Amino acid sequence: MAYDLQEQEQLDAMKAFWKQYGGLIVAVAGAAILVLAGSQVWKHHNLSRAQAASTEYVALEQAFEKNDVAKIKEFSGKLSQEFAGTPYASRAALMEAKQAFDKDDLKTATEKLSWVIENAGEAEIKDVARLRLAAVQLDQKQYDAALKTLDAAPADAFSAQFAEMKGDIQLAQAKPTDAAKSYQHALNKLEKTAPSYQLVQMKLDALGDTK
Repeated sequence: MAYDLQEQEQLDAMKAFWKQYGGLIVAVAGAAILVLAGSQVWKHHNLSRAQAASTEYVALEQAFEKNDVAKIKEFSGKLSQEFAGTPYASRAALMEAKQAFDKDDLKTATEKLSWVIENAGEAEIKDVARLRLAAVQLDQKQYDAALKTLDAAPADAFSAQFAEMKGDIQLAQAKPTDAAKSYQHALNKLEKTAPSYQLVQMKLDALGDTK
């Protein structure tokens, strides 16, 4: 009997609790289900976009291998406009920039590289674009602009390349002392077994005593 009374009291308490908070519990549970469903839909949407972007990028690579300028512009443009948030768009812009540079179309190369710097989600890809843009600007004797392009702190993997490029720009500006400091900084960041170590060392040695 005691057990029955205790059970009845528990049932009455549960009924009272449900009467007071039942609506809130249902609402919260419903919201959680909607969030979960929305999350699954969003994941599926992102996966579909990534797959579509991948297909476009493969087509771009094929056009690049064939040196099909029209197709390169078509696929690269589509990736930058419709799939700007994917890694493929930035890589496509880098490819188009290289193709433009090889054809001495420095205006297009500059535009594409600038787009990557502004829109790429990966820091390393931004660093690659900055290095290439600085090289284009150096080629056009835009020395101040090239140094400004390299102002951003690069990832460690690119710090030596940034320093070497700064040295090349400063040397072109007839600033051998500054160039020597940049080359030495590059050497400090490089392993002696690195392929570019000897080249940077030769550039530094060629400057002689700049003090």
